[in-house]
Amino acid sequence: MSIRTTTAFAAGAVVALVLGTGTAYAANGGSFKLGGNNYETREASLNNSNGTALTLRSKSGTPSLKVNRTTKVPNLNSDMVDGLSSNRIARNVAPGTAEVLGEIVKGPDDTTTDDDFIMALAVCPEDSYVMGGGASDATDDGLILASRPDGDDAWFAVTSATATQPNADNFIAFARCWNPVGNVPNTNGRQAARELSPSVKRQLARMAHTR
Repeated sequence: MSIRTTTAFAAGAVVALVLGTGTAYAANGGSFKLGGNNYETREASLNNSNGTALTLRSKSGTPSLKVNRTTKVPNLNSDMVDGLSSNRIARNVAPGTAEVLGEIVKGPDDTTTDDDFIMALAVCPEDSYVMGGGASDATDDGLILASRPDGDDAWFAVTSATATQPNADNFIAFARCWNPVGNVPNTNGRQAARELSPSVKRQLARMAHTR
């Protein structure tokens, strides 16, 4: 066997040994080796002008991607975080209070004012949720008959006070409002921003018939 043949044989044996152990690697400019380690000293990029550049699939119950650093990855968006979507994750934001003066509501009997009520509906700003609330009754002759949430964005309250404008001016409902993605401004006023829910309308009707 010649020296040249011996050298070529030895080199081939080393390559076969390296490949056989699964420790083959691709360096800068080389081909990506599946099932082995790949090393480089420059950033690699993958581009697809027609759509998604990379799709990763793995066995069920195992991650499709791993990283070795906790450094934030710019522009890496995720649809779920620990199984929760973004609208279910609380952020460090400031809640607000919606405060509304009472208003006179006509009772079922249009021929008399005896069954009229004073009520207030404090509605949270758009895209925020009611987290609590209450009422303040400074009327001359009334007591709070009901104070409760109305749906997921408002707080409803009603008083037994005589349905006069001065009493309406002294009855207030307020809602504590929260938005998961931003601060909620404080609001106040007299008129409700939406209609009462059917359940509250039924409650008012029952009160009117039992007064």
